[in-house]
Amino acid sequence: MRRLAAILLLAVTGVARADPWPVTLTDQAAERGARADLVLPMPCGGAMAFQKVTVPVDAADPLADRRLLLGQASDLASYSDGLRTAFLRGAFAGNKGESHYYIARYEMIVGQWRALHGDCLDPNRRDRVAKGGLSWFDAVDAARRYSEWLLNHARDRLPSSDGQPGFVRLPTEEEWEFAARGGARVDAARFAEKVYFDEGEMRDHALYQAPGSGRGRLGAVGLRRPNPLGLYDIYGNAEELVLGPFRLNAGGRLHGQAGGVVTRGGSVLSTAEDLYSARRTEYPANDRDGVPMRLDTFGVRLVIAAPVVTSDAALTRIRAAWQARNRGGIPGAAADPDQLLTDLIAAETDPRRKLGLSAVLVELRRARDRAQTARLQSARSTLLSGAMFVGALRANARAIEAKAANIRMLVELQRAGGRSEMLDRQVQAHLREIGELRAQRTTYLLSYRAALEALAGQADDYERDTTHDVLDEELELSRQVELRANFRRFWEGLSRFAQKPDMGAGAVGTGSGTGRSGPRAKRIKPLFLDTLGFVWWAGVRRVFTFVPRGLAGVVPCVVADFDEELKDVQTKGLCFPVGDHDDRDAGHAGDG
Repeated sequence: MRRLAAILLLAVTGVARADPWPVTLTDQAAERGARADLVLPMPCGGAMAFQKVTVPVDAADPLADRRLLLGQASDLASYSDGLRTAFLRGAFAGNKGESHYYIARYEMIVGQWRALHGDCLDPNRRDRVAKGGLSWFDAVDAARRYSEWLLNHARDRLPSSDGQPGFVRLPTEEEWEFAARGGARVDAARFAEKVYFDEGEMRDHALYQAPGSGRGRLGAVGLRRPNPLGLYDIYGNAEELVLGPFRLNAGGRLHGQAGGVVTRGGSVLSTAEDLYSARRTEYPANDRDGVPMRLDTFGVRLVIAAPVVTSDAALTRIRAAWQARNRGGIPGAAADPDQLLTDLIAAETDPRRKLGLSAVLVELRRARDRAQTARLQSARSTLLSGAMFVGALRANARAIEAKAANIRMLVELQRAGGRSEMLDRQVQAHLREIGELRAQRTTYLLSYRAALEALAGQADDYERDTTHDVLDEELELSRQVELRANFRRFWEGLSRFAQKPDMGAGAVGTGSGTGRSGPRAKRIKPLFLDTLGFVWWAGVRRVFTFVPRGLAGVVPCVVADFDEELKDVQTKGLCFPVGDHDDRDAGHAGDG
């Protein structure tokens, strides 16, 4: 009678009154101090937790999306799980100009399913178990029910896009796999791995077919380790239904034939070898009797999305972006091939010629889009390479500094205890190593400058700025602190190089890593370190071998990377010829 009364109350009023569910049912990880990014209410006092999935793109450009390489290199199931190119963008814009969407932190549980169908009996332990036995149609209907309830009872709690509230649906395969791999929270190398974790075993992350694990039955959600986005039970437990139909992998792209329903992530019946991020399984939508296909392991993990065209203003922005992109996006261009072809098509009276010109126009636009995608990918790779060169240059400078410190120590030992052949050999060994490090530095500087020239000459301001913003967001999300700092140093150098391409490599420098350029980009004063053969020049140590006090006659005097701007170095008493025993302290030469 209580169950019937609750169902009738929900049917009549649209909402059943109940006490809020305990956090053990709605967001178990919150008990351990890791709260979900978003928690939305449900009927019967329930709730569902969601995690934010950031997709770094320029959200101000409605046509900007992120190119992904999904799947896995495999000879066994490449027809299904093989590598392929895909594109993704989130439905919502963030404060930093990035896009994002939301995906459920846990698989839908029995209690949430009951609540959506009007069963408001007090929750129990069984309600924590992942809901199985669904068909694809059941899962879609559950999303419909939840969307309707939210829009009627908690509209203001839903994320919105351009004032349009979101809605709940099944995830696309791209949304599911991007989130499963860790999204932008992991670096590119980790994203491409077969599984999202590099520590622990599969039993720490999944409920699957193994001794002491699933034993063929669905279990409670949220008891194992999460993925980098804070999502639980990505592998194993219930296999999760997704929105689109199955398509074969046709050599890096999805095949044109649409098939049955798809589940992702494997299930409690899967072995450890069958659990990986690229795993895709097809099932018929209906059984032989025409009944929707339901398996005990079929479950669902919902996402929050929004319409693409949310308003007339949004449609205007989309049209403007499309026209700019498909006409080259070059204001004031002398001849726009797209416009020329469009005019020719409009003026052509022969239907066959008009059809042929239209086909050429379509191919032109496709080629232009492919070329822009390739340029953006090239700019991204070059920016990352530049950041790596900055890191290598800084590490090189630290290594030289350490060798110089060792030389000073050895010379002090000689001064204290008299000359020693062993100490002399050690000094000479350090000097040879410094020479090798300088040779390495020369290579790094050449590569560093090549990266600057490539970006300054081959990518326009829009491509550089867009790629910078997206990559900076990626590195922040994946917590690559050192690489991000070097990336920002490289960006400062690129900003200076764009203003004056003929400046020396030292003047370009490797920056401070703040990501900002300022007055010091116009004129930087060299700062001479005391008793060391290094000059700081815009954040890069420029190596000048001079003779600090006590090293006369030991260290050869060679000025490396000499620039016109640094002629005054030789007149400041910072560099002495070999054999000059002047005991002046180079550290007191001032700041140049």
